[in-house]
Amino acid sequence: MYMKCIILAAGYATRLYPLTKNFPKPLLEVAGKPILNRLIEDVDTCGLIDEYIVISNHKFIQHFTDWAATLPQKITILDDGTESNETRLGAVKDIQFAVHECGIHDDCLIMAGDNLLSFSLTKFIDYAQTKNTSCVMRFHNDDLAKLQKTGVLGA
Repeated sequence: MYMKCIILAAGYATRLYPLTKNFPKPLLEVAGKPILNRLIEDVDTCGLIDEYIVISNHKFIQHFTDWAATLPQKITILDDGTESNETRLGAVKDIQFAVHECGIHDDCLIMAGDNLLSFSLTKFIDYAQTKNTSCVMRFHNDDLAKLQKTGVLGA
């Protein structure tokens, strides 16, 4: 059974200014390839995604539209209409926006578009498929300084 992959990419990456002042963090190149390409290439190997839905803000929409046109996968780019860090919707509302705009009733893999991972997501996708229920992946880190620079989910 196929699923959608919703990619959250509507942030403003203010901690990386000036590098991301006029360019989206998920499209920054690392070793010659955009972060988002790396994520999609990895997830694509599972063969279960029939559409990638990237949620952008209005400020960076053209960057994502141009980028998507270069890839072979089916990629839908959504503009959440925000133009600043202060007006951003946030992850939950962006997910709700994507589900509503695309009329999604399929299973979904939801991921941040700006994570450079040192592991493959395919084992997690396989795990979720075998469990046949909602699953959340987490990364445990005891380094308080690093945790203060990320989103944190309490156990």
